Amino acid sequence: MASSSTTPDLGVPTPSSDTNPTVVRRIISIDPPPGSENLDLLGYVALPAIGASANIIKFTIPSGRNGVIKKVACNFVGGGWVEGSGAVTWSIQADGAPPPGSTNYDTILDSLGSPVNPVELCVGFRVFENQVLTLVITNVSVVVAGQLAGARLVGYLYPVDLEDDDVWL
Repeated sequence: MASSSTTPDLGVPTPSSDTNPTVVRRIISIDPPPGSENLDLLGYVALPAIGASANIIKFTIPSGRNGVIKKVACNFVGGGWVEGSGAVTWSIQADGAPPPGSTNYDTILDSLGSPVNPVELCVGFRVFENQVLTLVITNVSVVVAGQLAGARLVGYLYPVDLEDDDVWL
């Protein structure tokens, strides 16, 4: 019978006094690093006139912070619109253009989840300090009758000094 002081070999290295622990940092664009803060932007606007656009969300990324957007929502409340028709479109912009990694969000034709339950993005997209992040609705052809448009962007911000020198854009 084995003594109670022996441990079975489970294939797991055991620490010893002469080894240094390895610090593992997950990729910032996948997991929020220490010092991160939630970013949860929500807004509603009245449907603009035919041919006009309106910012549902407009937010400037603070100096000294970068971030990742992980969830997106946009919706239409009211009548006169059909999903996917192109009569109303949404777009996500950083400084007036689609953010890197989100180029397929420049003309959104249908609701993405709802502000209560936003769609989770597989990878998300990066945002950088001082960028102006907007989620815009454009009314292409819906007669205005008191409808609303809503949107939500969810992610996190973190200190820029945690960024690797070779950050991808």
